[in-house]
Amino acid sequence: MIVAYHDVHSVAKLQEIARIVFAYDNVDLFVISRPQGTAAQTGVPEIHLAAAKKGKKILVVPDLKDAVELLSPEHVFIITRKAEKTLDPKEVGEKDMIVVAGTEPDATKFDIDGLEARKIEPEGMGDVGYVATALCMLK
Repeated sequence: MIVAYHDVHSVAKLQEIARIVFAYDNVDLFVISRPQGTAAQTGVPEIHLAAAKKGKKILVVPDLKDAVELLSPEHVFIITRKAEKTLDPKEVGEKDMIVVAGTEPDATKFDIDGLEARKIEPEGMGDVGYVATALCMLK
């Protein structure tokens, strides 16, 4: 499974999400999509180092569409409050991608377009909570 953190602004959130992702053996690749500001300047190099120490793989891309095009996952599920359907662990396979947006309060319509939107409850827990909950559900 692939986990993507899209539109990353916060170094602290990037570090926390990386720690969560690296803790799960069922995640084959951590994608950092559209890192910006200090997340790009200092966060990404720190995550590269952490990934190397743990033997984990990461990929940094300018935009989510680049990751989808390059990796060709079978399904791309984006976690968003705008979704009508709840994420069902039974629908997520080994060759699928789970995307969580780093923007507050949620991913934009542009980011969701063409992806399979799913929500995780309780609503409003934020990107770190969404990643932790999704990975726990998919364990």
